[in-house]
Amino acid sequence: MIRTLVVDDETPAREELIYILEKFQDIKIIGEASHGKEAIELNTKLKPDLIFLDIQMPKLNGIDVARKILDSNHSPYIVFVTAYEKYALDAFEVNAIDYILKPISEERLEKGMEKILANIKGKDMEFNRKAIYSMEKVATKKYETSNKICASDNGKLIPIDLKEIIYATVEDKSTVIISTKGKFEVNYTLGELSEKLNSPTFFRSHKSFLINLDYIEVIEPWFNSTFNVVLKNVEIKIPVSRSQSKEFRELMNIN
Repeated sequence: MIRTLVVDDETPAREELIYILEKFQDIKIIGEASHGKEAIELNTKLKPDLIFLDIQMPKLNGIDVARKILDSNHSPYIVFVTAYEKYALDAFEVNAIDYILKPISEERLEKGMEKILANIKGKDMEFNRKAIYSMEKVATKKYETSNKICASDNGKLIPIDLKEIIYATVEDKSTVIISTKGKFEVNYTLGELSEKLNSPTFFRSHKSFLINLDYIEVIEPWFNSTFNVVLKNVEIKIPVSRSQSKEFRELMNIN
């Protein structure tokens, strides 16, 4: 059995990951931690084989925790749990890191577990160190992007400045951009559009919405730690889902 520790400062996120992991026969959950210092203490005390480690935690983030753990007397295998978009993770060398993307789903985790389990059984600790180095690069590197994207309008292509985009959403299975120039369709999924825009100005607030943070006019707290946002120049209220609320709070400096 692979003795496993789960680290995340949000209780619902820990409970969800533990619930999914308990379905794997090779995994035994031996503990959970709500912050970095506790994770380091439990690593020394429980000596897990595997740690699922959230990156975005207050005071001591996951990268710092991983570095301290790998320099300690007990060095388990570490899998980062991250909300970084795929465009950032594509910067890694192939097979240079193990990670699970948030929001976590059973299907997503199953896809990654085969490689994770193989690497643990191979006791590849150098792989661990590459993982931390690679994730650190993602956390600090600035990604360059074009300041325009082309959208369709009656068979014509309309260049739109990123600063003109208010939000994007899905309508009738098509992705549309709402901008100061009007409403336009683009030939991307919403996820692909997020990668293409590749800018910290844009935030995937919900599976159906990508918003420009610079256009936020009002933030309304909603139930279960979620929010609704009101954007300039549009009438609808756009949701911030529970899975995205933590990152949204950090981006908007909400206490």
